Amino acid sequence: HDGFIKPVSAWVPSIGISNLIVNDARWFPLWKDDLLISSLAGHALFQARRHGTDVQYVERIDIGDRIRDLAQMPDGRIALLADDGRVYFLSRSYAHCNDENTLNRKVYAVDCPDTAGATTATGAQLYGLHCSGCHNLTAEQHGIGPHLVGVLGRRIGAVGDYLFSDALRSRDEVWTPAGLERFLANPQAFAPGTSKSSLNITPAEARAIADFVGGTRERR
Repeated sequence: HDGFIKPVSAWVPSIGISNLIVNDARWFPLWKDDLLISSLAGHALFQARRHGTDVQYVERIDIGDRIRDLAQMPDGRIALLADDGRVYFLSRSYAHCNDENTLNRKVYAVDCPDTAGATTATGAQLYGLHCSGCHNLTAEQHGIGPHLVGVLGRRIGAVGDYLFSDALRSRDEVWTPAGLERFLANPQAFAPGTSKSSLNITPAEARAIADFVGGTRERR
């Protein structure tokens, strides 16, 4: 493979890496700066310990599903999106508080009410489908749309150097869960003239996405 940089580490056969993030240690202090790697073929999460540019070891954490994506949530938890739409949150097990790295695997599903033709998809799944291509939820970096880190309580139409439409910049208020939900459900009704196109989602789906993005409520 002349002309290419050799990998630091590799799997043979491939585990089907779907994403890689750096753990910031809020929930797992002993994993500070470790690489967390999601796997499609491996049906697992992999934790890679680094020393400089070398990988010291890799630990496999069996999940039992093909993992399509992973992200660190605003509150520090690690969220894994499975191929079938289920979302796993990895958190410390409080049954073993003496071991801060013990994993407690839980499956969460958003229980949307049936009114207005609601779906049972999770907020994370809906966010991945409708929002993740344009907005960054895990880093303060703009994409096609502004990043959504800390969006609740932030002034509408103002973050960093992102150029918002006049319709949003003119709103002298901050984002609330209810406001975010209304905007997602019907952007033009919330801010006439906004460049945000309709997501064609139900009010219940908008509520699920707003809950997920804002981290204000979890529904099991």
